[in-house]
Parts: sequence; C-alpha cells; structure tokens
Amino acid sequence: MSTSSITIRLPEEQRATLKATAKRLKKSESDVIRELLAREFEQTAFGERAGDFFGCVKSTPDKAVKPDSFRTAIKRNNRRVK
Repeated sequence: MSTSSITIRLPEEQRATLKATAKRLKKSESDVIRELLAREFEQTAFGERAGDFFGCVKSTPDKAVKPDSFRTAIKRNNRRVK
C-alpha cells in the first residue's frame, strides 16, 4: 500500500489525548489516526441505514402507549414484586 503525507492542526487537548491513546495502545499516532478514519469511513449515517424503514410504521396519538401502562405491565409481570 502506498501512502502519502497530510498535515493537520489539533488543539492541544486533542493532541494530548492522541498521544496518551497511542501510548496506551502501543501504536504510533499515525496508526491510531488511520484506524479512527477507517472506522469512521466504514460507518454510514443512521439516516442512510434506516432510510428503507422511513414511514413504514404507522402510529396515531390515540393509540400511543401511555408511560404508566408500561410501568404497570412491568410490575404485573415481575415475579419479585407482590
């Protein structure tokens, strides 16, 4: 794999965190940054992942679950509570 260089400016706090993380992981700062970038690029936004489901759940306010009914159901089904 061929590589190229890039220069970035980090706030002192981020740089200190990067140094500490690299030391803890026993890796170079460059390796830590490459891994973070690879992980970020692999992830897709939630909207992109859930886009197929958008609008497929129908709900009306009159059929919404009331918080108290959920709490009551938990108490009713919990065998430790008498």
